[in-house]
Amino acid sequence: MSPEPTPLYVDLDGTLTPADVSLESFVAYAKTGIRASLQLLGWLVQGRAVAKARVAALLPIDPATLPIRPEIATIIADARAAGHRVILASASAAANVQAIADHLGWFDAAIGSSATSNLKGDTKLAMIRTRETGGAFDYAGDSRADVVIWAAARTGYSVGHNPHLGNVQMLRERPSKWRALIKAMRPHQWAKNALIFVPLLTAGQLLNRPALLYATLAMVAFSLIASSVYLVNDMLDIPADRAHKTKYKRPLASGALSIPLAIVAAVLLMVIPLGASLVALGRATTLVLLAYLALTTAYSFRLKSVMTLDVITLACLYTVRIVAGATAIHVRLSFWLFTFSVFFFLSLAYLKRYTELSSASEAGILVKGRGYLPEDLRVVETSGIAAGMLSILVLALFINSLTGSLAYKTPELLWLLCLPLLYWINRVWMMARRGEVEGDPVAFAIKDRRSIITVAFMGLIVLIAQKVSLTGL
Repeated sequence: MSPEPTPLYVDLDGTLTPADVSLESFVAYAKTGIRASLQLLGWLVQGRAVAKARVAALLPIDPATLPIRPEIATIIADARAAGHRVILASASAAANVQAIADHLGWFDAAIGSSATSNLKGDTKLAMIRTRETGGAFDYAGDSRADVVIWAAARTGYSVGHNPHLGNVQMLRERPSKWRALIKAMRPHQWAKNALIFVPLLTAGQLLNRPALLYATLAMVAFSLIASSVYLVNDMLDIPADRAHKTKYKRPLASGALSIPLAIVAAVLLMVIPLGASLVALGRATTLVLLAYLALTTAYSFRLKSVMTLDVITLACLYTVRIVAGATAIHVRLSFWLFTFSVFFFLSLAYLKRYTELSSASEAGILVKGRGYLPEDLRVVETSGIAAGMLSILVLALFINSLTGSLAYKTPELLWLLCLPLLYWINRVWMMARRGEVEGDPVAFAIKDRRSIITVAFMGLIVLIAQKVSLTGL
């Protein structure tokens, strides 16, 4: 009789999938509320195995959302075609491991951690030897914890850590975690924080070097804190992002960035800018940064899924940037500017939701993690356009209140601002109706040539109104 083909054991987290099932389950459970977070901490004190089992029982993972590494899928398919047994062996909770194995249908058995045993490293190797009674086996893994198993295997496969063992085939090198981190920080979104310079412009202090320095420092602090929030938001949104047609490529959703590294980076990006702000910009600006952090955290955990309240929160998050700009240069924020900001950014927030709902409606699906239905599309559109028109009305009233202002030599010229703004709001909404605006409208405007020209033209109008007197011409 010919010997039985060598069985193939496949690790789950980081190997079959680039995701970390256990950590993602912990984050998803903690997201459900403060009580759940405290429960999770208590279980972790008792041991990771206990926490994994408890969370898996209360909040099972959805196997359909997990990305699968194609090279591991190929190794499994080849092994099955050659008659080898294939076993999914993971340190994740046994219930989740079995659910994933059942969903894929590729495995002869599935083994995971129990409440008393964390199936990792030496423990996993002991389990394999017990099952195979000392016989040969092949193993696919990804981390340092797998080195002891690769050393005992006939043939090893790695999609991450290189153990420098002759029997291990490197299917792919681990990608740069720093590149993934920088991408997850979304530096391209920092351009939004240029709103901090709006009070500098409206107060006529654009050429004031100390004021310009303080505003720049505030922008840097806001940008770093915003990046920390993006990291937290992406951790909480992993399942929803994986179901999205483009967001599944984000570093945390795709597994390119690990949750532990994202947590450490998020904490540092929060603490360092707040400390620097307190020293360089004072308490007022630091309090505004804290308010932004609190509001955006509330948005990430809860408010983003509450219909209408989500767009109001987004509008406030944009407006807070303008408030920070005013406190950084120690000028009083105009009531009119504040009101204009709320309505203008409410229009953009509705536009963001409109593009999401429109794309989902065309695909015949719901927007996961949001409080909207496809039939809400027209209400969202109407509300967004109305908010945009109201912002122009408020701008006109604001300009009218500047009559006699010493900050402008020719304040009458500011009436011209209404025309390019009217053009831009109508244009961007029409483009959204045509499906030509995707995702964040501010990110769209930063890349759109006509939007850039419109903003530059409006800035020129403000400068001329401040510096040029047309009296007597």
